Amino acid sequence: MIRELIFTLFWAVSLTMTLLFVATRMLSIGLSVAPADLRALRRDPGLVARALVANFIIVPALGIAIAAMVWVPAQAALAILLLAMLGGGVDFLALGEKSNGETDEGPPLVFVLSFVGGLLSPIVRLAIQPIGAPIMGSVWGLLAITVLVVPVPLVAGLLFRRTAPAAARVLSKAMTLVAVLLFVVAAMTTLVVKAPLVAEVGVKGAVAMVVLIAGAAGAGWLLGGPSGQHRALLTRATVMRNAGLSLLLAIVAFPDRGVDVAVLLFVVIEVSLRLVRLLIGWMAVPSTPTLRSGKS
Repeated sequence: MIRELIFTLFWAVSLTMTLLFVATRMLSIGLSVAPADLRALRRDPGLVARALVANFIIVPALGIAIAAMVWVPAQAALAILLLAMLGGGVDFLALGEKSNGETDEGPPLVFVLSFVGGLLSPIVRLAIQPIGAPIMGSVWGLLAITVLVVPVPLVAGLLFRRTAPAAARVLSKAMTLVAVLLFVVAAMTTLVVKAPLVAEVGVKGAVAMVVLIAGAAGAGWLLGGPSGQHRALLTRATVMRNAGLSLLLAIVAFPDRGVDVAVLLFVVIEVSLRLVRLLIGWMAVPSTPTLRSGKS
């Protein structure tokens, strides 16, 4: 009895923190995008179309193929399905408006992908209904919650950015930090009661997630077009799956299973791979004395 009460308490806290994380992160995205940025993105419809194809057609198809492999553990397979279906993720390592300073089209593209991912999340929830827990409440309630945590914060942030650009830039960074803290709390409360389920994901599950990340990166790079900036942008935007919405659906649809733990493992793997890539990039850059000695 006590164990069930503890589980219910931590489950509720994890769900609440995840809802707040998604809403806060969507608000930070909206605050980072000026209306002019979205208008500028409209001048390159090909980039938007390729991003939508990569995130919501190719990666979902890849996720279904990976999840269908017999060697992939069930918890990892379900997490991969959620992550593959829901694009529009955010960069946990980026605290500014631009990521790596590669292109001004990054924030508005993330805005569009996040908006579409939010609209698709109720559909994904209904699609996994046969293998998940019954929907608590009506479908309209599910749609209302989704609207409140995704489109509303996105649009509210965009409108505030239009009204007070300088304040919005500062608030966007603050909301990003708050969102990261909320995600950490959600992850910790989940792991408190479900840490033993990490073993069910196992090495094979981790390998399957690496395959998904590599496939998403390949899809983004191939559809990025001839521009090196667009290839880098689309690669990054496609790899960033919507971990917040995926974790939310995992908590709601599979409360007694380790699917939410598998989603958290995906975040750890993805961030770790990016950190390794950044470290390799820093090590590859010659130091100032080396550059000077080369010129002499």
